Amino acid sequence: MVKVITGGLDKLSDEKPSETHFQTGISAIVDGNHSAGIVVMKEALQLALEKATQSGCGIVGTNHTATGSGAIGYWAKQLADKGMIGIVLSQSPEYVTPHGATEAIFGTNPFAIGVPSENGSVVVDMATSAASWFGLVESDRAGQQVAADVGYNAAGHSTTDPAAIYKGGSIRVFDRSYKGSNIALMIELLAGPLVGGAVEDKLGSKNWGNLMIVLDPKIMGDSKKILHDVQLMLARVKGARKAEGVQEIMLPGERGDRLAEQRLAAGKIDIPKSLYQGLKDMVADGTATPAPQPTSTLPHSPITSITPEAASISSTSPTVTSTMPDVTGTNPHPNSISSPSPVLSSTSTGLTSTTQGASSSSNGVPIITSIIPEATQWSDGEAGTSGGSISERQASGRTAQLAASSSGRAMPADITGQQQQQFEEDVQGQQHQEQQALQAQQPLPRRRHLSTKLLHPPQSTDDPYEAVSPPLYQTATFGQPSATTNGPYDYTRSGNPTRTQLETQMADLEGADQAFAFASGMAALAAVLRLVGAGKGVVAGDDLYGGTSRLLAQVAPNLGIQVTNVDTTDIRAVEKVLVAGHTKLLMLESPTNPRMQICDIATLTQMAHQVGALVVVDNSIMAPTFQQPLALGADISMTSATKFLNGHSDIMGGILSVKGPELAKKVYFTQNAEGAILSPFDCWLCLRGLKTMALRMEAQARNCSILAEALSQHPLITKLNYPGLAGSRGHDLNASQATSGGSLFSFETGNVKASQIIAEQTKLFKITVSFGSVSSSISLPCYMSHASIPAEVRAARGLPDHLVRISVGMEHPQDLLDDLDQAMHQAMLVIGQEPVSLAQFAQPQDTEAQLLYKIATLERQLAAKS
Repeated sequence: MVKVITGGLDKLSDEKPSETHFQTGISAIVDGNHSAGIVVMKEALQLALEKATQSGCGIVGTNHTATGSGAIGYWAKQLADKGMIGIVLSQSPEYVTPHGATEAIFGTNPFAIGVPSENGSVVVDMATSAASWFGLVESDRAGQQVAADVGYNAAGHSTTDPAAIYKGGSIRVFDRSYKGSNIALMIELLAGPLVGGAVEDKLGSKNWGNLMIVLDPKIMGDSKKILHDVQLMLARVKGARKAEGVQEIMLPGERGDRLAEQRLAAGKIDIPKSLYQGLKDMVADGTATPAPQPTSTLPHSPITSITPEAASISSTSPTVTSTMPDVTGTNPHPNSISSPSPVLSSTSTGLTSTTQGASSSSNGVPIITSIIPEATQWSDGEAGTSGGSISERQASGRTAQLAASSSGRAMPADITGQQQQQFEEDVQGQQHQEQQALQAQQPLPRRRHLSTKLLHPPQSTDDPYEAVSPPLYQTATFGQPSATTNGPYDYTRSGNPTRTQLETQMADLEGADQAFAFASGMAALAAVLRLVGAGKGVVAGDDLYGGTSRLLAQVAPNLGIQVTNVDTTDIRAVEKVLVAGHTKLLMLESPTNPRMQICDIATLTQMAHQVGALVVVDNSIMAPTFQQPLALGADISMTSATKFLNGHSDIMGGILSVKGPELAKKVYFTQNAEGAILSPFDCWLCLRGLKTMALRMEAQARNCSILAEALSQHPLITKLNYPGLAGSRGHDLNASQATSGGSLFSFETGNVKASQIIAEQTKLFKITVSFGSVSSSISLPCYMSHASIPAEVRAARGLPDHLVRISVGMEHPQDLLDDLDQAMHQAMLVIGQEPVSLAQFAQPQDTEAQLLYKIATLERQLAAKS
């Protein structure tokens, strides 16, 4: 059904009749000519069976099939039911990555082996991938996530988003190891080159191969003895000593056979709500074509309904009719259903149980006569109005189905009392399993809040112990599987699981395809500079971090790179210096450091892209908590891990979050080649710091707003730079692209001595470069972080020596106000100004003081009016 509604069985417009080539007495190749895979496989089965019957062996390959080959276990079973040994190997398009890689090379590559025995056929049927392509599509349709180890996104990162896997990503092999990868490769080799299916782009050429090998046991000896020995082997497996807690050892197919028996006895087949909706949509669109009812020799009673497992079905659902698949041959397991191929037709919009033809054919073929909601119906909006929980109402609905009724969903009328008791026990035994399945179908949130994502990052490494804190891989080298094969990690410069975990989480937070952790923010920006190339140009702001200015002024020219500085708050000025074919990089900060200027990231990015330039945004002041540069169009977001990401001033690091797999490959090459990587322990510390980043930054931003509001009114302050302050320059633009003003601000006093005293006399503000720590800091940038910029350049850019920059921490805001108040009091005395208390401009932080402050404010307003 999944393949039906996802186009997996669609007919191609260029389909032609199949052709058979290279015929010998035991072999042949069937060219499908873009026919449906199931049709071509049926031809191959008949041909291989004929050759095996005549010669004891039949080997038939297929190629150029436009769609999947169906459930290949079905083909193996058909052969085993004929007394033959059937081996079926099937390629598929490039969906699966070899172990240790992240690029899709293999198909899902299922294989099946059918073996006859005295008591019927046994079929081993499995795919070599961790998930099927159609299963991922259906999970995406249903809004479900998948396990973190199922596959990778286009950038090669583990992901729980099924769409990211099947849209440009890759699925992992079933056991996530080289063993499963080797099995997938064997199928590629046998079902590809041997049958004409070894092409570089299987999906694009609509050409993937299948190989069917049929052996008559008679060519290996006494066929009766072989079937007897097979049965003995199966009996040994069934009778093996059971592990603790195991009730029964199941042979391949037994669980499915029993489930089929229960469904047949119940007269219904449960399907997920999303599948049911997909079938209804197909009927409404008129995309399905009715076909004649197939025939079968299976002596089953009619299946009277298919019931959606989720009960929130609209009362206007169309009736959908269908038939059983074509199942031929003698079937030792009469309750096995192997190849669903429903035929759909729209009849009406009521909830009727209209049948298509007779309830069963003359030879006992079961006919699925309708798809209808369960006996107990309610819509999503009515789930709480019918009394009892959802699970209770479902249970009562199932109980009602156990007794005879006129609804068409009853137990078959000819069932015996003993069968009824067994039926009831089977249904009750499935309730827990079905409830779990129902819960699994509930769509998970497609987008979680950042504070939740910080605590529940995507897992990029396999940890058998499920440690709450990510493991630390403090090692330089890793052992390899063998002398000629490589594991996923070999040398920490090239990759380390702890660094991968940090990079994966940062890519998730930034909305990037891939992220890269460097030894410092400057190492990260230096790697970006490598993308430019000699003879090309960089356009950058004129108010930048001092280290960035040094990199552009003294390192870039030695690489043959021309740098142009411009006021990035002036869009027209930027537009004038962007030169098509020459400018390869636009480097932005917003807010800028230290004057907190705001530039229009989205507009500037669009302008840069028009001339073929990449855009990198230094997002260290805002971090992904408050601003998402990639969402605004930037190609790279650089965030200093030294600052808010870690938040505790105990590591140095820089993260490049990159959009686009090709750009990511270039950045990774530089990271690996030059080796400026973040150490595993520093990555681990940063991962720990990320857990509290949202709480820290929100608290710091609140404190910063309080301090900036008070200082902006104080007479000693001639200018205050903070984009979170209403009415300030850049406030509205910042509010349109960021969610906060941040926790950094700067101010001018007009007097270097006054600024120096303020910095030196505070007790809670440590004089230090950098910012973003949980504790507050203060600095004079022109003498510290920006001292490398020549004085005349600083003056030309409007960066005065008396500028003070403050990074606000998590201390109580009242304590910070009091500390600044006493330092400013001393500064005003020294420069000969009458001291003015900061307290009269600051809103007190305790409840009683706040009330008194509001009263005093009202009194001043009334006095002013009078």
